[in-house]
Amino acid sequence: MLIRSLIAFLVLMFGVIVPVVAQSGGTPLKVAIAGDAPPYVINKASSGLEVDIVREALPGYVVQFEQMGFAETASALEEGKVQAAVNVMKKDDSLFYSNNMISFANYAVTKATDKMKIDSIADLAGKKVITWQGGPMDLGPEFEKMYGPNGTQRQNLIQAPTAPDLVAQFWKMKDVVAVVDMELFKSLSNKMGHKMDQVNLFPIFAPMTDFRVGFRDQKVRDDFNRGLAKLCSSGRYNELLKKYDVVQKENICK
Repeated sequence: MLIRSLIAFLVLMFGVIVPVVAQSGGTPLKVAIAGDAPPYVINKASSGLEVDIVREALPGYVVQFEQMGFAETASALEEGKVQAAVNVMKKDDSLFYSNNMISFANYAVTKATDKMKIDSIADLAGKKVITWQGGPMDLGPEFEKMYGPNGTQRQNLIQAPTAPDLVAQFWKMKDVVAVVDMELFKSLSNKMGHKMDQVNLFPIFAPMTDFRVGFRDQKVRDDFNRGLAKLCSSGRYNELLKKYDVVQKENICK
């Protein structure tokens, strides 16, 4: 009661709002997360591998997920619209970043009927490529040089706002290459009535492990890291992988 009165007084007198660490029984911890992208985010962020990892790593907090586009989560955190954001890359700024929480295995995916052969990122030149919003900045310097804002192949790039859009557009288009995480692609394609024997997978990207949860508060970040370490040491992290039928190329618990 005293804390609430103090906050109200400061707002009234000075027009400022004091940020409060959201813990159990208090204000929810607002966490930015991408739109539904099974098996990672499912049914409006009510379940999924990423959802469960964050919730179980922060047992003392009331987590409230705020879904938005792939490219919007980091900026929402930077602008203070949320108190945390899932799957952001570490920057040299004033925010607090967790240890790596998940790994992805991105592939170049083509329809078997299109008879494409892709042995390297350079082989994507001249081909229509669809990936997630912000993908060119996440997939390494060679891909960024080709498909980044000033890239030589920028005109051939499609950035999908959501994971379902990415996969749906891939199946509708001819002679297109999807650059996407294999588990996500498999899950959504199955839901759309497609099978993995209809595509060719080209492993031209290294596994990506530098995905973290960003926080505005250091204590919450530290609590998350402790919770994540406990998920790993107890075997619960592996149980969650099995629950969602996810096979990770790189083990973040090692």
